[in-house]
Amino acid sequence: MSSLDITNYTAPAIKNSPAEKWNLISALFTLFYFFTLYANWGEYSSAFKVFAFVVYAAYMAVYFYTLRVSGNDAVVPVAALLAIAVVGTCFYSGSYILYSYAAFFAGYYFKRNHAIAFLALTVACLLIAATLLELWHWYFMGPALLLTVGLFLFGRFSLQEAFHDYVKTQQSEKLEQLAAIAERERIARDMHDLLGHSLSSLALKSELADKLIAKQKIEQAQEEIRQVAELSRATLSEIRAAITGLKLEGLAGVVDTLSQQLKQQGFDVKQTVELPALSAKVESALIFLCKSWVTNILQHSSANTVALTLQAEGESIVLSIQDDGKVTNITPGNGISGMRARVKALAGEMTLDTHHGVKVSITLPLLAQGEV
Repeated sequence: MSSLDITNYTAPAIKNSPAEKWNLISALFTLFYFFTLYANWGEYSSAFKVFAFVVYAAYMAVYFYTLRVSGNDAVVPVAALLAIAVVGTCFYSGSYILYSYAAFFAGYYFKRNHAIAFLALTVACLLIAATLLELWHWYFMGPALLLTVGLFLFGRFSLQEAFHDYVKTQQSEKLEQLAAIAERERIARDMHDLLGHSLSSLALKSELADKLIAKQKIEQAQEEIRQVAELSRATLSEIRAAITGLKLEGLAGVVDTLSQQLKQQGFDVKQTVELPALSAKVESALIFLCKSWVTNILQHSSANTVALTLQAEGESIVLSIQDDGKVTNITPGNGISGMRARVKALAGEMTLDTHHGVKVSITLPLLAQGEV
């Protein structure tokens, strides 16, 4: 189906659907079929009674079968229900109730125009039966027409309800697909930001070592190769940490882990974290931003103290990381550029201050654009 249009929608089987319980309950009302027979029990022969029970049994067998079919497969059983009702009416006036359930199934399974045509056919059969069998009595025509039209409308309502559930399911699946795509894009950005600078450095240092060897500057080449090995190990550790974060840690866990890493490297860490409810996009971005900046501190900072603050301010979440290192100027590299791009994508703000150490301040909306 190319669009969510009920005219192209194929009604599912009623069995195991929300409408099933109502149909099982309404099936109990078919027992009114026996009301006339019971009220006039002594006036009917045994053969007639057996025939009445056979008609009812055949009708109910087709009825329960019809609950299990869908779409065009319902045409034959619905027509069979109407045929049984017509045959029953020729012998027994209590069969009027059987018309209504055929109308219900037509209303549910058939396309709009076909359903209306079948309803007209059902009413026509009732009127013809009333004329030929002289059943123009209120206790026959009144309930027969009321139930037939009423259950037909209920069938259309049940179809609308099934279609509404289908639309919700389709929209939910679409959102899940979009979320999966967004998550893949996020992971791709994380890996690009994580590996881009490191791999570029590895390539440059390897080329430099090769040139130094060609010029017989062995000691300098060995130093470059040693740095390549250290950078490779550091990159591998970052990849493992990123994968671990993807598998296990939320934002709070990431902040605790980063604080421990700073402490292990001799930094005095002051941590203030007050987390409100965050959207998935914002939490994912904050995890990346925290990791990126703390990695920058571990690799380049000469500070002794690091203060990490993460708390809500109005409709925003503010991340602040400040150290007491002495830096007068910061040259943005791939890491900082990647952070700015991530913040901009969420309509946030990022500032750097080097007046008293180094401080990065990031403000993001609690809900990413497009989320509710």
